[in-house]
Amino acid sequence: MKQIILFTFFILFFVLTAYPETSRFDINRVSFFISPKILNDGSITDIGIGFNYTKNLFGNLRFRSTMISKNEELQDVSDSLNTVNEKVYDFYLTPIEYHFLNTSNTNFKVGGGVFYQYSKLNEKGFFNMPILESLTPPKERVNSYKNDFSMHLLGPLIELGLSYNSDWFNISIYGGITPIFLLNSSQKLKIEPLFANNAEYSQNTWGSPYFYVGIDSIIFKYINIIILYDFAKINYKIIDFDNSLNWINPEREVTSQSLKLEASLNIPLGNMFAQIGYGFTFDFTKFNNDPTIIGNKKYIIFTAKKNYN
Repeated sequence: MKQIILFTFFILFFVLTAYPETSRFDINRVSFFISPKILNDGSITDIGIGFNYTKNLFGNLRFRSTMISKNEELQDVSDSLNTVNEKVYDFYLTPIEYHFLNTSNTNFKVGGGVFYQYSKLNEKGFFNMPILESLTPPKERVNSYKNDFSMHLLGPLIELGLSYNSDWFNISIYGGITPIFLLNSSQKLKIEPLFANNAEYSQNTWGSPYFYVGIDSIIFKYINIIILYDFAKINYKIIDFDNSLNWINPEREVTSQSLKLEASLNIPLGNMFAQIGYGFTFDFTKFNNDPTIIGNKKYIIFTAKKNYN
């Protein structure tokens, strides 16, 4: 609920400050879409609104909410249970977007604005490690734990796009980059009874880069194909412990990549469209020099969309 209220506030602020008070509001100047995606372990919801100031000047605000909830084993610990609840909120604000070659068939755009991401991870569970009983002094082999981690990313956003439209075939190629961003993170970790005290750590640092590219096409008016790739590289410190069971704060380098493939049936409804389809996402995550972790998910897509008139 909080993210919906926040996004609504951004939309109202965006529209009211962008549109001159002396001009009459025209719904034909507005485009929007909402696209919920249902996963086995959560959901992704994309929402966006665009506004046409003049023939060549536009503005856009997009929001993505990702919710993941799952149970899994800890890596390399077979007798364990880790309950994961993860929330990620992404905001892409480009209040200035200039369109060149803006004709009935072709369009080239350049936009600038801000990218913001807030992520929150809550983990809790237990692990059973018999090797702990061989320590001096011996430790309990069964421990419970709770890990709370949150992160804020904020940086400038540059977007480019090229599109071609015809009666039976539309294609849009676009991309964006945040070359550098401010990173703030906070973590709290509790492991009982292995550690008598809890650990906390927070930091402010910089990261780079984050970028994405995509292809969005409509074939024969009724088939929508989307390909989306994104890449991010982040360095930050986390809470861990050494062989002597002392809390430490090693630096972690995280390289994440994602490839999404989506196919939907596109249903025209006057000046709006409805879509229903299926998607696949392939994730590649690498921590420091560890082997790359590969994951894939399937999801169902429902989309409602209105373009500029």
